[in-house]
Amino acid sequence: MSRWMQVALTLVFLVGVLLATAVYMLFHGYFDHGLFEIKQVEWSPSPPRRVAVVAERSDHEAMNSDQYFVLIRDHIPSATELRHTYYSHDVIFRAGGDCLSVHWTDPSTLTITCTMSSPDPLYNGGIAVQKHKAGDVAIKYVNIADIADVADK
Repeated sequence: MSRWMQVALTLVFLVGVLLATAVYMLFHGYFDHGLFEIKQVEWSPSPPRRVAVVAERSDHEAMNSDQYFVLIRDHIPSATELRHTYYSHDVIFRAGGDCLSVHWTDPSTLTITCTMSSPDPLYNGGIAVQKHKAGDVAIKYVNIADIADVADK
């Protein structure tokens, strides 16, 4: 193989690695300049000790509303961990309404509640993620409609 061909292939390989890295970073929150804050923390009542976290992602530069999301961890996450979790499959619930609170019914059941009398704030911002199970934890919703039921109507 000629010297020119080796240089060209090396350059193509390096550009490919650079593009793959940029795409990975784009879809994992590395370019997200939003503010991630914890709004509520609720520890499970008994072992295994887990923490349910309600967090907010706000971005005053974007034209969309703030997003509120719920996750379960074994520790209280940092802002960087919140950012990466927001873009992962670990988010249990995510919506545009700021009425969320969490409560452990027992060590294997988490209840997510919209504290307003009507779930309308959730639908104004849209429910993006709603899971009913996270590992061995069952998720119950109070004052929040099931998005599968809403989609069927």
